[in-house]
Amino acid sequence: VLIGGLSHETNTFNPRLTDRAAFERRAWLVGDALIAERRGTNSEIGGFIARLSAAGVEIVPTAFAAAMPSGVVADEVLEAILDAILAALRQTPVDGLLLSLHGAMVTESHADAEGYLLARLRQRVGRELPILVSLDLHATLTPEMAAHADGMVVYRTYPHMDLAERGEEAAELMVRALRGVVRPTVAIAKAPLLIGPPHNVLPTDEPMGSIMARAREMEREIPGVLAACPAHGFMQQDVPWAGVGAAVTTDSDPALAQRLADELAGLLFAHRHDYVVDLPDAAEAVRQASLLAGKPGVVGCVAIADSGDNIGGGTPGDGTALLHEILRQGVASAFVPLCDPEAARIAAAAGVGATVTLAVGGKSAPLYGPPVEITGQVRAITDGVYLNRAWGGYEAGIVADDGLSVRLDMGGITVVVNTLPASPNNIMHAHAIGVYPEDYAMAVCKGGLAFREAYKPPRTHSYIQADTPGYSTSNLSLLTYRQVRRPIAPLDDVGDWRPGAQEAGE
Repeated sequence: VLIGGLSHETNTFNPRLTDRAAFERRAWLVGDALIAERRGTNSEIGGFIARLSAAGVEIVPTAFAAAMPSGVVADEVLEAILDAILAALRQTPVDGLLLSLHGAMVTESHADAEGYLLARLRQRVGRELPILVSLDLHATLTPEMAAHADGMVVYRTYPHMDLAERGEEAAELMVRALRGVVRPTVAIAKAPLLIGPPHNVLPTDEPMGSIMARAREMEREIPGVLAACPAHGFMQQDVPWAGVGAAVTTDSDPALAQRLADELAGLLFAHRHDYVVDLPDAAEAVRQASLLAGKPGVVGCVAIADSGDNIGGGTPGDGTALLHEILRQGVASAFVPLCDPEAARIAAAAGVGATVTLAVGGKSAPLYGPPVEITGQVRAITDGVYLNRAWGGYEAGIVADDGLSVRLDMGGITVVVNTLPASPNNIMHAHAIGVYPEDYAMAVCKGGLAFREAYKPPRTHSYIQADTPGYSTSNLSLLTYRQVRRPIAPLDDVGDWRPGAQEAGE
């Protein structure tokens, strides 16, 4: 079985092109390095390796690349990974293809990058070889993807902690298919609805909890159902097939797959008014955090989500709205991370113990500024490389790289400046430079909801989602959509809708 893949969540509103170097900084694994670097990790590739190895299947490693969510991807990245997979297919006969994809990747030439990649591979291997894929919960499902994949497995958790499990699930489907036990076939359904963090979309809460429960019920109780998967889609993406959807894989029953996918898409749409949340602005969020932090007997910090500068949603990570308010309101204790290569280099050059005055953050675009002038002492300097820990959140066992990083202390306020966007989804982003968020009254998390697996009790006792400006805002009226199929909620009043209506032109 050939394994490989490509993972990027593309925010089309971020104007910065994501080049090959951005992938090489996070993951660019070719050949045997793919097995060496991902075996035993909480990743889909790690799950592939574990299950295929246990089943005695020969693994043909090809190439896998991943970058932090960001702007549109350079075509050369997609073509390079595709070329590596095609080269392996020319050299080694295989019985199936198992791919780790995100599902929401956009390149310069391809609004549906995964659909294009799958089409090229299907053209090469024909219809008989099974192609099975794992996808992120925020995948933008498309007809092209469904036309060329035989089965799809989508994350069930958010925060995403089941990556290896879903990899093993996809690999188990492959093993059963190769042994002739099942013949997977997949169908998707789309609904005219955009949702995503920081909306009310956690699978452990309602309404997503009931929708996920129905998907599990389908798998348990309906003969022939191999995987039933709702998908949120990625709402900061202006592409024709943007929006929620569902993928259902059955054993040789395309009609059943379509009927159940339609049902799940209908459930997602039926709750369209239940996802919307009313968020405080930066000033109110900091005020609320101060009140919560002042309660007697509380342990841990208040975690404030900088929703408009959600690094996991493809933003630059240098928004200063919350830091401005923390200083303006005289907050005595806070931790604030910022991506600011210029400030990090200046502070690092000054050295540990030096006192420096810097303008930090707010340099990527006007809506993320203005910069904030601070004077602080350099307390620590690191290369920003660390190992994600299983007890700390996302991607256990995988090495992260935040680039040159500097910790600046101003009394009870700590600002960490990184040269690369530092995801808050594993607590090691803070611990690696000596910061323990529970020691502060509040901590700014440049995320939507995923950071909660890292910032959980006893590190944190309360969460506040702040409505801050940026490319990942949940106020979609601030974004200009040109490519999405209309009408679509919440941009439009969709009214009554039934599965298949848009596809039929109704």
